[in-house]
Amino acid sequence: MAQALTYVPDQILKDAANHSELVVFVGAGASMLCGSPDWRGFANQVVGALEKGGVLSFLEAEQLRGFGDPRRTLSIAMALAQEKDIAIDFDGILHPAKPAAIGSELYELLSSLRPVFVTTNYDKWLDDSVPEELSTELKVGGEAEPAKGLGARPKHYLPQHLSPALLAERGAVIHLHGSYMDPSSMVVSLKDYIKHYSDERVLAFLRAMFKNHTVLFVGYGLAELEILEHIIRSNESLRTATTEPRHFLLYAHRSTELVQKGFIERFFHDQCGVSVIPYCIDAKGYPEIVEVFKAWKSELDVRDPTTLDLQLHLDRYIASPNTVNRDAALRLVSSWPELVSYFLNSLKDAVWFSDLDGAGLFNAKHSPSVRVVENERGTLYQAEGWPALRYLEQISASAQGDQAARIAGIVRSISSDAQQRGLENWRTWWSLATVLSQLPLDVLTDADIDMIRSWLKGRFESNMVGQELGEKLLPRLLDSAEPANWHRAMLLVDALSMVRSTGESS
Repeated sequence: MAQALTYVPDQILKDAANHSELVVFVGAGASMLCGSPDWRGFANQVVGALEKGGVLSFLEAEQLRGFGDPRRTLSIAMALAQEKDIAIDFDGILHPAKPAAIGSELYELLSSLRPVFVTTNYDKWLDDSVPEELSTELKVGGEAEPAKGLGARPKHYLPQHLSPALLAERGAVIHLHGSYMDPSSMVVSLKDYIKHYSDERVLAFLRAMFKNHTVLFVGYGLAELEILEHIIRSNESLRTATTEPRHFLLYAHRSTELVQKGFIERFFHDQCGVSVIPYCIDAKGYPEIVEVFKAWKSELDVRDPTTLDLQLHLDRYIASPNTVNRDAALRLVSSWPELVSYFLNSLKDAVWFSDLDGAGLFNAKHSPSVRVVENERGTLYQAEGWPALRYLEQISASAQGDQAARIAGIVRSISSDAQQRGLENWRTWWSLATVLSQLPLDVLTDADIDMIRSWLKGRFESNMVGQELGEKLLPRLLDSAEPANWHRAMLLVDALSMVRSTGESS
């Protein structure tokens, strides 16, 4: 099986693994090695459950099984089960009491790689590292709640949980067509497919996966047109003749099928931008795929994403700040809090404001204090910056209406909290002064001008704060046509004219 490795062009698979860009896409062929049924067997057993439950007669069941397309059979059977309120034992249908040893070995080998897994299978074989130990406990919702015990991995099987951010979650399992644990999530019928692949969250996930990652298909023939379409749409190698394909399909063949193998390789390369990696099954049959992954185990070093890798993910989301990408960015920084500063410092667009606010990034609890540093020169004070406030500085000049009012409320909340906790961070006061000086005047109150006094009378130098207010806010108040703003201008002048008490440090 060493020959299979030579079909990896320019070590693209190895490089993808090294840069945490490898996605392993697992199809029904892999599950069948564990003893799970193929599509025909799955559909027939669901029909059998309806027959056993008295929903179908022998003749009706026989004719329903007789459809040429097992997906059509399954669609009709699932609709009947829902209509007649028949609970189908999907666990029993999909999972033998004990998986075949060869299937267990394959999934153990796959699990040892710990890439991101994507599958159109409904079964549980990917969900834990050792199939015999997979939990049968029903998980509601599917939002990354790992089963208890060793080897559990986060699982995602609902469309609302799909996000490009999952592609940075090493070891995660994404059930693209739902899971047996929640039958309502299973994409089965034509209507299900149409609805599923019109969901922007699904489309965004697939675009990100095929455009930015290397996908290795295992036990999957790319027969489903909706997947093939997204590969083609996102494939750089098809748009430029200079780029080698970055996606790969493991393809089982017999030595007597060399001509057909050549046609298959040409079709996927030229029409889909996918490189075929053939492996011969003359000796062992389809279990030969286990030998491929045994040989690859020492070659594919799948690594955790580095900080630079994660920043690249964020850069992509920031460059196209649609709803899905904004959600993906926030999910990413929630999982890796060390990215928050980089993220906030990269933002300049007001479209992010509501999302950041909803995520609590302007919460006063994040307000930094002044650090006290003792060295040979004595006591020094270091004021930490807060990237969230720098973002508000960027957008406050263009804020209007409810957004402007909310920003003013954030300024008040941060100022009040800092006073209560005695933070006295002059960089925070300077940022708040900049934000307040740029907001529409109709959101300001007399109490806001009184609040400014606390920024100016602390024990640290406040010249920068005073200069910001005197050069930016005061002229705007004086130039206003509203008498109330003239009054606030006088209050501001009075605040700026305050003389520090003797003995206060500056």
